[in-house]
Amino acid sequence: MTIDFEKLEFWAKTTEAGLPGLSVFHHTLNVGNVAYHIALNRHSLLSRLKLNPPTIAVMAALHDIGKISQGFQCKCAAWLEQHSLTKISSLQAWQNCEKTHAKVSQFTVQNLLLDACNMEPESAYYWAMAVGAHHGYLHRPSDRDGLKKTAGMSKDENGQCDAAWEQERQRVAKQLIEHLGSLPGTDIDLDSPSLWWLAGLISVADWIGSDTNNFPADRNLKHEESQQRARQAVEAIGFAYPTTQSGLDFSQLFPPEQPEARPLSPNDLQIQALEAITEPGIYTIEAPMGMGKTEAALACAYRLLSEGKASGIYFALPTQVTSNRIHKRVNRFIQAICPGTVTPSTRLIHANSWLIDGINLPKLSATASDKPIEDARAANDWFASPKRALLAPFGVGTVDQALLAVVAAKHFFVRRFGLAGKVVILDEVHSYDFYTGSLIKGLCKILEELHCTLILLSATLTSERRTALLGGTETCQETAYPLITGRQTNGAFITPRPAKPPKDKPVHIQFKESKEAMEQAWEKAKQGACVLWICDTISNAQDTFSQFEGMAQQENQAPALGLLHSRFPYYRREELENQWMEALGKDGSVNGTRPNGCILVSTQVVEQSVDLDADLLITELAPTDMLLQRIGRMWRHERGPRPVERAECWIVQESATLDELRTLGKDNIRKALGAKASVYAPYVLLRTLEEWSSPVGRIIQIPSDIRNLLEKTYAERENEPKGWEDWKQENQGDEYSEKMMADMESNIWNPLLTDEEGKKTRLIEIETVQLIMAQSLNKKTIVLLNGDSANLSGDVFQINAARALNRNVLKVDKNIFSAFKTEELTKRYVKGKQAIAIVQPDGTVTVAGLKPDKSLHWQNDRGLENRRGKEGKIDHEPCD
Repeated sequence: MTIDFEKLEFWAKTTEAGLPGLSVFHHTLNVGNVAYHIALNRHSLLSRLKLNPPTIAVMAALHDIGKISQGFQCKCAAWLEQHSLTKISSLQAWQNCEKTHAKVSQFTVQNLLLDACNMEPESAYYWAMAVGAHHGYLHRPSDRDGLKKTAGMSKDENGQCDAAWEQERQRVAKQLIEHLGSLPGTDIDLDSPSLWWLAGLISVADWIGSDTNNFPADRNLKHEESQQRARQAVEAIGFAYPTTQSGLDFSQLFPPEQPEARPLSPNDLQIQALEAITEPGIYTIEAPMGMGKTEAALACAYRLLSEGKASGIYFALPTQVTSNRIHKRVNRFIQAICPGTVTPSTRLIHANSWLIDGINLPKLSATASDKPIEDARAANDWFASPKRALLAPFGVGTVDQALLAVVAAKHFFVRRFGLAGKVVILDEVHSYDFYTGSLIKGLCKILEELHCTLILLSATLTSERRTALLGGTETCQETAYPLITGRQTNGAFITPRPAKPPKDKPVHIQFKESKEAMEQAWEKAKQGACVLWICDTISNAQDTFSQFEGMAQQENQAPALGLLHSRFPYYRREELENQWMEALGKDGSVNGTRPNGCILVSTQVVEQSVDLDADLLITELAPTDMLLQRIGRMWRHERGPRPVERAECWIVQESATLDELRTLGKDNIRKALGAKASVYAPYVLLRTLEEWSSPVGRIIQIPSDIRNLLEKTYAERENEPKGWEDWKQENQGDEYSEKMMADMESNIWNPLLTDEEGKKTRLIEIETVQLIMAQSLNKKTIVLLNGDSANLSGDVFQINAARALNRNVLKVDKNIFSAFKTEELTKRYVKGKQAIAIVQPDGTVTVAGLKPDKSLHWQNDRGLENRRGKEGKIDHEPCD
């Protein structure tokens, strides 16, 4: 049977009734127009990438040209019946055709470029690959004959290729070119930033062009109306280039929260930053805690924005709690520089931010696509969750979201597109292990090529780490502190700029046995001191808090107690964070929330980028940089007379003395250090202990001693004790292997992972399960721990149910289960492995598959406790 192509209109989208709807030509035209209007706002970036809006529009439009193929068209039975093709489509020739239309699109675009453009074949392959990747996965480029084998070419009875379908695709492609622009004419290679920026834009344009709110699935729009709707859709979703108010001074950028307060004047660090960071490039700002690094970076970002040298801001932090806190500060800044604009505020993004950020699901057109459910979820993930903030002009979130632009994760190129041209501020860059640190170095290289400005902030950066991040040796000898260093995109290093440090604050350091520290801290709290006790593991924090609760039961009027860690479900952690950040924050004394004596026990979640101000700090041993960060949570603000005479930091004494640790072998050192040896590198802990120890205590000056303490802790040296040398060698081996692993995970030809936060952006060796904490489950109705309920019946995805479930989720180690099976009822709403945990009235937690010697217990103030044995003691496994 001969097919009359002139009488066929090939479908691209089906209606809700499953009938053929939007045609391939009109859907691709819509997407091309969307891409044009996205690109139209990025003139400066496009000139650097050597791209133009008409060419971008054509390439985006061609993304679905492969739907004109037997393998795709036979997916709609109504279309086959309409054109009397049901019988022929059932033949072996059609059934053997490529079903993935993206591969067919890639083949056709490759042919177009090879035939019509004067470019090297490899360049044609790569341009075509950018088009074929729009569902998030890469299809390896190939020569014309190699790709033809999988490109949807049917065969007649003699086994010869029938080129009619390819001719039809070429015909429609030329129509699109006539309407939209032209094909690219320049050579490109696999490392070109233009390639991946374009791939990201095509995916985004496809998602917007598939929203039936703007482009109905049952209506083919004329070109003029398609253009108009595309422009409106791009504006409505917030992709327009931000318009900033020019000429603002420092006090206007950071207006006081109270109108009667004094305007903020820049300190020397901020002045030096503004003089140094004037062009795109990569820069470091090293300064002590609380000196205004955030404001310095934002002020520089404002200048670059107002001068047209940047297109937006992404502020990346190490953890969700820090990004939640900084979001409010950054949002006030954005409102100051973009008054009266449609979308002046930042979008908060990390894995859980969608729980607090109001969103609506877009209406995506029905389709019999290659993977319809997966495709719809991908679009929803980007436009119905705060991942959209990567694409919007301003965003705050975790560094993990940015690092997914480096590792081999699905749609990694969408993140590159979203970050291109922005000022990307990476806070606390010292806090990452070798693996994540290597990824950050790779991210810096990629973003520089995409004409970003990177501003790296740290209070505790070693000179070696600074040199590695900046990619040169020009700054390795700089020891001033505070310090601004960097180089511009053209490769020129700026002259390092020391800044005037704040007045030194003496901090008295003492090592105390745990029981003694606890008793003395209790007395200090009773006398009105606000005490912060930081533990290295959740179990230690829960145990410490439990002991303080026991002490409180002996008192008529006990100090306020609190506990913060990551094993609370989201809703409860948010409540506790808000309570304690306000109580111990800058204005706690003014607004009356600061307690007259309290003890807050916490893990590392309060260590960085959190504005807590304690009177007394007790901490378990941690690496020098982390100890310094923890000290930054003490005597942070001027408060007048405090209930303690001086700033003191007590470090909980180890079970073995320093001299004893020098004589122990490798395994016994680990035992002596306890669970913290699984959290931090034992060799670094030993060097830290050596540097901070003193028989009678010592006084350190902050910030004068910060640089010296860091360099001494991490300085290379020989003639270590045998056990220490063994740990040193293991540390060096870990560094090498983790860097190699980071390089491997950055290989885009690896199988692409789902783009979930934490997937390959952190070296997490412990597999976790997400517990959905609930009060009861009755058939398909679940009453959650916080009292919310969700009915999980029906096939329609419910955003409110997803929010409710995820606000009651927390993570536990999968090793506590002897048998585990993901909960079928909730898996569409909660990503990854999950189980429903029913909390009984007495706090006992019932969950299927726990090991016989394991039990879970819930308390509102302690969170979830992992217990073991018949006695139900808190389990001190290093997994926490």
